[in-house]
Amino acid sequence: MRKIFALFILVVASLPYPVNAATMKVTKSLIELPYTKSDQVSDVLLTPVSILLVGTTESPSSTWINGALGGLSDGFITSYSSIGAPMWNLRLGGASDEIATAAAIDNDGSIWVLGASSSPVTATTSPTPAKVLNPDNVIIDPRQQTATPLKRIKIWQVSNTGNLLNSFEFLSENIVNPKKILISGSNLLVVGNLYEKNLVSGFSTSATKSGTFSPIIKVGSKSTSLNDAIINSDGTITAVGTSGELLMKVKPLSKADAVTLEISSTGALQQVARATLKSTTRNWSSIDSGLLQAGKVSYSNKTEAAVTKFSALNKPVWNVRYLSKSTALATASKNSWATFVSAGAIKNITAWKPKSSTAVLLELGKKGELLSAYTLAAPAVAITSNNEIGTVVITDSGVSFGLVVVN
Repeated sequence: MRKIFALFILVVASLPYPVNAATMKVTKSLIELPYTKSDQVSDVLLTPVSILLVGTTESPSSTWINGALGGLSDGFITSYSSIGAPMWNLRLGGASDEIATAAAIDNDGSIWVLGASSSPVTATTSPTPAKVLNPDNVIIDPRQQTATPLKRIKIWQVSNTGNLLNSFEFLSENIVNPKKILISGSNLLVVGNLYEKNLVSGFSTSATKSGTFSPIIKVGSKSTSLNDAIINSDGTITAVGTSGELLMKVKPLSKADAVTLEISSTGALQQVARATLKSTTRNWSSIDSGLLQAGKVSYSNKTEAAVTKFSALNKPVWNVRYLSKSTALATASKNSWATFVSAGAIKNITAWKPKSSTAVLLELGKKGELLSAYTLAAPAVAITSNNEIGTVVITDSGVSFGLVVVN
């Protein structure tokens, strides 16, 4: 009898059931922030008691951003409590077109907001020729304001109560899209992309906190984009993105490889690590502390969200990939969190076979194992976490931004 019972236990233990199967839970936004044009949230930051959103608005007016639209677009920063109560907001705009793309919190509590702007050109009204009939004396309106491309790197310093303290800018020769701002002692480090016709290159530069910029240093020359970066304890930068060209004598292995770059504090490229798979294009979209990186792998017939934890450049500890309709974004806290738009089954999630693509948030353990899983009402555009508030995700439905907190 004992032998039969022991055999039964052995058979049950060997069945292919997930040991720690998770159940997909449903999240609900603390607040919804409506918009009417092509608005964007580009970054989210946390303090122990507040949630900061940074982005760009093209909406003529807003119920959650004070003031009217200046140019064709304005940057903004808004602050909410941990339960979603509005605290303050600040519109970052004037006659030019501005965008706000990232921010960093300084030791004194002030916030450095990164963005770009154009130089406005307002056309003058041509007087009605004398011989043109205008019997009703109709007033001819001035032509609409046009704008030059975004060639100015903008940095705003904002107090922790929402007051503008300083702002300064640097004029680039090319169209510029700054992606990340980092703080290193008395300096601000900026990473982003430059555009010239159909060519794109990454760049880095630095500025003092009084607004003196160093020259821009390019990374690549034709097909390199940088999406995110972190600062290391030695002052170097680890940046991630994609590249289809030679970098530091390291050739691309596919049309576009996911790249991880080590950049010195002076902007010099020091090391290149490429991630690739045959017949794919790859891209890293985000990086967080501890070299937690997230992005996507594109095949001819499918896309996978990819999340990898590294111990050093080119030294993965674990990696996971999921069928998706989007890139992945990730944040590191006690555990790792990743978000993407799921397009198929996810291992160790009970009965998860979405009939349509669904945005999800996954909690991953020390070896990349699934710990918990949540659905989101809309795709995520930003994610971050801290010990006090938890994991915060900003979703974008196309008509409103949602603020989701999981703790």
